[in-house]
Amino acid sequence: MVNNQNSADKEKEWKGIRLTPIKEEEDGTNNYSEFKQKSMLELDAAGYWQYVDGPDYNPASIPALRPSQQVQGLDGSGLNSRNEGAVVAARKQAEAWLLADKKAHAIIVKGVPVEKLYMDRDCKSAHDAWLAFKNEYKPANVLTAVTIKQQIIGYQCGTHDDLVHWHQVMVQLYQKLRDADPVIMPDTEFAKHLVTPMTPSNNWRYCHDSLRDKVCQGNFMGKPLSSGAVLQHLKHKEAEKKIAPSFVSINAFRKRERA
Repeated sequence: MVNNQNSADKEKEWKGIRLTPIKEEEDGTNNYSEFKQKSMLELDAAGYWQYVDGPDYNPASIPALRPSQQVQGLDGSGLNSRNEGAVVAARKQAEAWLLADKKAHAIIVKGVPVEKLYMDRDCKSAHDAWLAFKNEYKPANVLTAVTIKQQIIGYQCGTHDDLVHWHQVMVQLYQKLRDADPVIMPDTEFAKHLVTPMTPSNNWRYCHDSLRDKVCQGNFMGKPLSSGAVLQHLKHKEAEKKIAPSFVSINAFRKRERA
């Protein structure tokens, strides 16, 4: 009775796992990076990531069944080379792995839009399904990331522009960039773009020159300034100028940076 209860609990546990669903926007972007990161953590915590990918991924190996062959010797003796016994033993040993693989496969598919389920049609394992969906969604994100990076690089803050609003937009763009591709622009590179195209307005001249010096000094010392440090410096300047804090996304951005 206890074993039956344990089996029922385990069955209920894996069926209750719900991954972050993949969503596609009208502009062609999607949240695959979010799906990927959260799914990896969720599957790993539940003990299923090893059946999908990662350093512990070790799929069961079952030899192909060879038909019986009779090799006739000079003395009339024969040798049967059928490997049925080895195949049966390998399948028996792989039962637990294959069952867990099927569960991991089913969990992954639950996070995919109904209209994209056809991509799973020829997938024989959780690993196959994971790669199929990655190949479907990742390329779009790469193109999106390149576009957003160009927007960040080309977005200048003019003399009469609102610097606070400009930095808010820059932070939002960088958050989208990291969702699309977390490595295309390192945080230290983004920090430079928060300083270099900053407004030449006299009201912010001292702040700009101070930050530019900090960036140069950090690069020289081998300790590049982070975007969080730049934004914090600006927050202090806002307080001095009695400007209401208009981009509360700094804290959220820092959490993403640590993650």
